[in-house]
Amino acid sequence: MIESNTELTRVPKAPSPAPARGPASVRAAAAARPAGAMVASSPAPAPSPALPAGSTAGSPAATPARDTPVTRRHAWRLEFTGTGADYFRIWIVNTLLTLATLGVYSAWAKRRKARWFARHTLLAGEPFDFHGDPRRILVGRVLALALLLACVHAFDWSLAAGVAALAALYVLGPMLFAGAQRFKLGNLSWRGLRFGFQPVAVPTYASCLPLLVAWTLVAFVVSLGPDLGPWVSGLIGLTAALLLPIAHGRLRQFQHRHARYGALAFHFHLPVEAFYGLYLRVGGALIVAGAVTALIGAGVSLGWKLAGGAPPEGLRTALPLVAVAVAWACAWPIYIARQQQVVWNNTRLAGGIEFASDVSVVALLKTVLGQGLLTVLTLGLYWPFLAVRIAKLRIEGLSVMTDAPIGGIVVQAPPRRGPGPARGPAVDGAGDTFGLDVGW
Repeated sequence: MIESNTELTRVPKAPSPAPARGPASVRAAAAARPAGAMVASSPAPAPSPALPAGSTAGSPAATPARDTPVTRRHAWRLEFTGTGADYFRIWIVNTLLTLATLGVYSAWAKRRKARWFARHTLLAGEPFDFHGDPRRILVGRVLALALLLACVHAFDWSLAAGVAALAALYVLGPMLFAGAQRFKLGNLSWRGLRFGFQPVAVPTYASCLPLLVAWTLVAFVVSLGPDLGPWVSGLIGLTAALLLPIAHGRLRQFQHRHARYGALAFHFHLPVEAFYGLYLRVGGALIVAGAVTALIGAGVSLGWKLAGGAPPEGLRTALPLVAVAVAWACAWPIYIARQQQVVWNNTRLAGGIEFASDVSVVALLKTVLGQGLLTVLTLGLYWPFLAVRIAKLRIEGLSVMTDAPIGGIVVQAPPRRGPGPARGPAVDGAGDTFGLDVGW
């Protein structure tokens, strides 16, 4: 460890303990407080292990005996202070400059966007920050774009070229993913101390390959489905569907188990059944929303025919697209909210630090449907306001809980192992081209 410590200071003192209350979960207590407020829950025995997300703190059974040392849980809800109007100015400048430079400015636009969102996200009243070098993002995107074009067109050249490109993707894909996480976390800081990501080769490939296999199976069915026959296509599709949830969970486990804040390590418990439940919910939402939208579209077409003519070609083309868009708009909020709950409720940070997510599916669904419609009607100009609203719901749905007041936690910087985040290999900036540093 480096000798100099970074102490988390300038935090308000914990309020006096409130009178004992009935059973209440830690997440419910955190949600009832304003952003940045510290919560003192009912006494619990000490020392005690970190409470699992959703467990009860302060229940009668947890009341300690007389003269037993006690600890109190403190919860801090993240706060997002950005506004749609402020982000609109950044977004419109980024968009215009990216178009004017034929995409070259996109790397600087990404850094500017990430820094704006980080600096408007507060924990205990203190903002995060982002320090990424846009030149590395640009070089990484060029390398990733070359690999992407090779994978897309290789089979058009020859079977051998296609197999070689696919093999290159399997070899380089896990490296790109790990590099994207290292770049994103290594350039994120809070109170002057950076996060980090320290992957190991074997877990990297073991965690990423199941997802690559699932993607390969889906691409195989999409490209060769008519030639394979319905039974073979269905079997391959079912295999991919059963593999995807566990592959997703393994990837999340890899991300969080190798993440660091200073010298503190994150831990993640993989709830396999929760990831399958997540995909079942999303699949059900897609089926219901798609069926309802299809019935509405069929009714519109029938009404048009009864009125004395066939629907115009444009309408017949637009209806399936509208059905897909509505189904996605209904299923995506469920996926995002439930995924955030599953992931963060099972994540811990060394030192007795826990996380809890209570992001509202209903609020997210209303936002996507309502403000998404405004985005369509304004031809995309309302997008920054929608993005800020979604970010606010997701960020402020997350709470950080500690056994001691956050001002008493001392975090050491990790030992240096070579070049810092700003001087790493260009592959660290390449993963975002494939969307590998966002979403999952």
